[in-house]
Amino acid sequence: MIVFFRISLFSLLFAWAWPHLQFCAFACAQDASSDSPEMKLLLDRLRTGKAKEQIEAAVQLGALGPYAQSAIDPLVELLRIENPVLCHECILALGHIGPLAHDSADRLTGFLTSDLEMLQSAALESLRRIGTASPEAQIQIRHLCQNPNDSLAISAIRCLVMIAGQDNPLVQNSIPRLVTALGDDRDDVRNEASVTLVEIGAHVVPAVAATLSGNDTRVQLKACEILGELGSDAALTVPDLLKHLQDADELVVRAAITALGEIHAQPTTVLPALNALLKQKSAAVRIVAVRAIADYGPEAGDSASRLLTLLSDKSIMVRASAADALGETGDQRGEVIEALVKALSDGNAAVTLNAANALSHIGAPAVPALLEKLEDKSYRRLVIEVLGEIGGGAESAVPALVELLSHVGDDADLGREIFIALASIGPQATAATPAMMEILQNPTTDAAQAGATHVLARIGEKKALPVLRELIKVAKDQRVQRSAAWALVTLDPQNAESVKLAIPHLLNATSSDIPLARREAISALTSLGPAAIAALPYLVEHASSDPDASVRMESLHGLADIQAPPSQALPVAIASLDDPDAKVRNAARYLLGMLGEEAGAAAPLLRETLRRGAELDRVLSAWALVHVEPSKENTQVVIPLLLTELHHPSPFVRIETAVTLGTIGAGSKEVRSALEAAQNDADPRVQEAVIKALKTVTESP
Repeated sequence: MIVFFRISLFSLLFAWAWPHLQFCAFACAQDASSDSPEMKLLLDRLRTGKAKEQIEAAVQLGALGPYAQSAIDPLVELLRIENPVLCHECILALGHIGPLAHDSADRLTGFLTSDLEMLQSAALESLRRIGTASPEAQIQIRHLCQNPNDSLAISAIRCLVMIAGQDNPLVQNSIPRLVTALGDDRDDVRNEASVTLVEIGAHVVPAVAATLSGNDTRVQLKACEILGELGSDAALTVPDLLKHLQDADELVVRAAITALGEIHAQPTTVLPALNALLKQKSAAVRIVAVRAIADYGPEAGDSASRLLTLLSDKSIMVRASAADALGETGDQRGEVIEALVKALSDGNAAVTLNAANALSHIGAPAVPALLEKLEDKSYRRLVIEVLGEIGGGAESAVPALVELLSHVGDDADLGREIFIALASIGPQATAATPAMMEILQNPTTDAAQAGATHVLARIGEKKALPVLRELIKVAKDQRVQRSAAWALVTLDPQNAESVKLAIPHLLNATSSDIPLARREAISALTSLGPAAIAALPYLVEHASSDPDASVRMESLHGLADIQAPPSQALPVAIASLDDPDAKVRNAARYLLGMLGEEAGAAAPLLRETLRRGAELDRVLSAWALVHVEPSKENTQVVIPLLLTELHHPSPFVRIETAVTLGTIGAGSKEVRSALEAAQNDADPRVQEAVIKALKTVTESP
């Protein structure tokens, strides 16, 4: 992602040490440990405080989620007190702790028959979050599913979906009631019904699609939203949605367009209809139509000519959306590249940034035009950044970047961007090696020495190692120390002496106030595997509370790489399943899978994702599920899902699917047959993954 004047991963090298940040994006795992002063204070208030203090403590503990595992027993104990408000907050807190609070499920069951609706609802919500219920509880939940109170009944149905699965007969029989509730006057009831229908999955499609022909706009909007979230499972509703592109209500038109993009089906029928909407007077309709076209990616290549005309639209957001869509279609024609390079000078940041991102997606074919734009000083830094984003495909730009570096003078920011770009080009930037070695050995500034160090490490130039080993010992500048440490670990991770010298500097770098500096330090540390166990508390903290999603993701992967103890890794992995960023959630699923059966408590949450997650989410959840809860039943559940995903439009989904099938598909004739057919995939990366998976499946006993 291009960001104006970003401070990139190279900030690891240039940034001075900063005081350790007190992150507040999420609850800090270290502060929530059972022996921390903060946790002790909350537990003390929970046990001995007055009712108001206990309620406040329960609320705060619930906000900590899985990190409040040590509070489970005292929370359960307080459920004996006849204070409905306190009981309500304790019940909710146990639910927020989630699967780790599974031992409280029996105690929560008693509240399903409470005379107070708020306690019944809280118990249903918490049992759903915990993901388990006794046979007695399931009887009560089924009874509540038929309660005349719609709010309570829908909560019970949603709980039953989690506990018994979407194929449960009562769940299936409840679909009409849920669809009817989409027209309820209460927002909370409509929203809960909508979420529950999505969680049930493909079975709801006919009933939801039928509401599109009604006259209630609220229901139509919810129906479009549900069908869009169901994605390819709602492919059969495309004709119904197309009819509503001419609806008199613009909100319905926009909702139908969005759903069509998310469903991503029948491109030969849908794309012409979307293209026709690009001439609509309403800018909002044009914007949504462009975004839906972008959802089709390369399949929308024929739309490029129409999108090009929108780069001169009066609406800023139409122009910005068109630039983004051109990048998604992957059209590499000269006229597209020329138009996007011109759009860099649009004058509006949103358009400029989206054009830059589009050019980075196009990759190597855009490099010649970008090099011409490099002459424009006003956009030089942005062009350099785009070249870096292109990576190895920008190899032909290396000589120009090296030449420009020799003329930066006092412009440290420009110099930094050039070093960033060269480092991002990586091994393909070998033409820069002589210049970088010269700067490393005879630097004009500390920043330049740090920059050259990083570029050489990215290139993989081992000739720099002797200089780096000496440099880390004698350097006074912290930027140089950090860059040398990072380079030593990158170039020579097996050298125990170098690693010993580097680790303290890398641990220090995790406290930088610059996100990408933290991320790169964490990446370097965890590449050492279990040898970097000293990084454990840093990883747990950043995984749980870092405000930057890329750092949280890297930290979760790092916990898997260093083989973190389940007692430390499991709470943060479960908590991260609710992260707003999809990549972080998938990193959490990967960590759970690597923890294996020690993470069995997370199985209900993984099964939930199988029902309603995006395609890649479902693939990774399937992989994790068969590792945390290996069973014939789970394998039988996930294999049919994975077989369909081998045909997904995204090569990344197909790759992950092949890898997962290779892991779990031994002995399955269906898996072997599907992998054999997939060897002819158009993407060579997918072919490679399929061949490896097929070899594993074939050779397994």
